[in-house]
Amino acid sequence: MNKAILLKEMGISSWKTKVTAEHPMFNSNEPESVMTTQEFPVWTLIFEEDDVHTNLSNNIQVVVQNFGVKTQILPFQVAKNSAKIQGDLVFCFGQTPGQYFSGETNPVEDLREILFETSSVNRDEIPVIISYCLKQIQGSASKKKQLWEDLIFARNVYLDTMS
Repeated sequence: MNKAILLKEMGISSWKTKVTAEHPMFNSNEPESVMTTQEFPVWTLIFEEDDVHTNLSNNIQVVVQNFGVKTQILPFQVAKNSAKIQGDLVFCFGQTPGQYFSGETNPVEDLREILFETSSVNRDEIPVIISYCLKQIQGSASKKKQLWEDLIFARNVYLDTMS
């Protein structure tokens, strides 16, 4: 059975991507009518300054890319300038980015699983999801599980906003 059909029967939608002529899977001898523009979603991952270049941040980036999403990685100090945010969704890691992009002063525990919005470089309103900083996640199996739940929540939010 086709995976997409199985997922649909379970109530899970899947992303569809379009591929360009530059994509390696197309042979240059194929007709032009088959080729369309490429539209991959982009998520902006915002980390606290000391978390940007860690093994865990690299692993998270790979997981998100396995969702079929390109990533833009920004340290919080750079991300504060909304002109730098180019993605379709913002995922904040940690208290400082979470409070800044939510406009709330509550701790991360209270900001998780709530949908916030910010503006992108195009001045479009885009969803913001907040999770724990990598230092909290690193040593805690329960926080890793919550991170996974936050990533699934982000994926579902993105799918809902695109439909």
